[in-house]
Amino acid sequence: MVAVDAVSGLENVEPESWARRALSTLARGKLLQGVPGRLLQGERPLNRLEFAAALAAALDALDTLIVGGEEHLTHTDLAVLERLQADFEPELALLRVRTAALEAKAGNLEANLFSPTAKLDGSVVLALNGGGGGAGSRLFTGFPDTSPAFGDALGASPVPATAANVTFLARSSLNLQASITGGDLLFLRLRGVAGYDIGALLPGIAGGLGPLFYAGGPNGTSYDQSTSAVATDGRATVSIDELYYTTDIDDNAKFRFLAAGRVNIGQLIDTNSFANNEEVDFSNGSFLNNQLITLSASSFFGPGFGLAWQINDAMRLRAIYTAGNGGAVSGDARNRLNAFGAPVGGFGAGGLFGGQTASVIELRIDPGPAASIKLQYARVVEQGAVLATVMPEAIRNSTNDAYGINAEWAITPHFALFGRYGIASTQVNAFDGYAFSGVRSNTWHVGFALPNLFAPGNNLSVAYGQPVRVFAGTATGLTAAGLTTSLVPSGTEGNIEIFYRLRLNDRVSLTPDLQFIVQPVHSRNSNGLAVGTLRAVFEF
Repeated sequence: MVAVDAVSGLENVEPESWARRALSTLARGKLLQGVPGRLLQGERPLNRLEFAAALAAALDALDTLIVGGEEHLTHTDLAVLERLQADFEPELALLRVRTAALEAKAGNLEANLFSPTAKLDGSVVLALNGGGGGAGSRLFTGFPDTSPAFGDALGASPVPATAANVTFLARSSLNLQASITGGDLLFLRLRGVAGYDIGALLPGIAGGLGPLFYAGGPNGTSYDQSTSAVATDGRATVSIDELYYTTDIDDNAKFRFLAAGRVNIGQLIDTNSFANNEEVDFSNGSFLNNQLITLSASSFFGPGFGLAWQINDAMRLRAIYTAGNGGAVSGDARNRLNAFGAPVGGFGAGGLFGGQTASVIELRIDPGPAASIKLQYARVVEQGAVLATVMPEAIRNSTNDAYGINAEWAITPHFALFGRYGIASTQVNAFDGYAFSGVRSNTWHVGFALPNLFAPGNNLSVAYGQPVRVFAGTATGLTAAGLTTSLVPSGTEGNIEIFYRLRLNDRVSLTPDLQFIVQPVHSRNSNGLAVGTLRAVFEF
């Protein structure tokens, strides 16, 4: 029940109603109660506990009025109140016990509250991972080995792809969420990763984002870019992985502004209910976002700012700008690389506007309550690199213009379809002796989900897709002086992932996961791989 300050607050009491005068008296004493929706239900019988609650409220209000000299009771009034107190003493006693218990709980919560304006939560991912190819299997990794968009087009080295060690890995995340005005959010995340997946032995698979996005990768850095020196003994270096502030900028909450010290584009743009969170759905990094839109294979974190506009109930527009090395003030982009292989340095190679940047805009259209379509455009500027392939000796910078579509449809509460597609055209500004022409690339994946299979909270999902692959373009001078080489790899990598998430309770889930990778790193000479994982997630 909710308090109503005046009879006018009740929607179904007419001005000429016989009850209006009595209700007005109750309202003046702050005793008028209404059900949700502010409707008077005069025809509904009142049970004893409800009457006792009203009586207790009346006695408290009368005490206040009498002390303030605003109310004087007659002997008859006092006699009626004493009789009612005696008649409803059991219910009043029960209310006092319940009130005391609630006050004790509230006091305990307040005493142990981390902050009255902040919430602290987190998660821990523990996983066992193993797999590989058959006896004598090889993987031909491209140039460079951790950025496989060009596959084997620029040369490839064979790597033995027999079964790797079974590894144990862990990722811990701690999130602080605070609100100052009630319409804003300050978000801070601490994160650390320990242990590697099979992608560290077989570099370049899964689009360079790894079969397990929450693991360590081939260059010693975690795929999620939170940890720059992943250890193998269970220790994890914890860092500030994400920091941003977002707030409404109008009274109707139609416009929202974002300012970020470090933000993950893929958590704000290109989201998907069935393929966007490596802790609850797909582990393969190539299924979490459209790499051409969120630059997942390059640098999807950095400082920046954004704006969201809720056009109407069915349309929303979002825009975000980030600088991958926006804090750099000096250095030479041709010989200074950060822990992720991205150039850092002076003007033209770093800073908020002069370095590696991404400008992304997305229009979301909801044709129905269970369907969503996102239309996207991204312009990504890379320094000393092209499509996340770092070549500072040959490239000044490159500009990638990408278009994408992201769709999902929950046809029933127990069956859903989803998918993404992206295509891009890249212009490369090369040093003398090098030239690039007509570079075009694409990526896609599709899948289905069976939410709540066998029990609420469970989920069986399957996806198939192709990581970013160059399908047109040439380069001169990369393999030999004056020699023009096709940038199209010989094969097309295909990733298949199937998992069943078993929700043990509200805080713990267990997920067996199986992946198959055909023509790894876009080379038809590479043998297929199988990867198995058992993932446990704890939320707190």
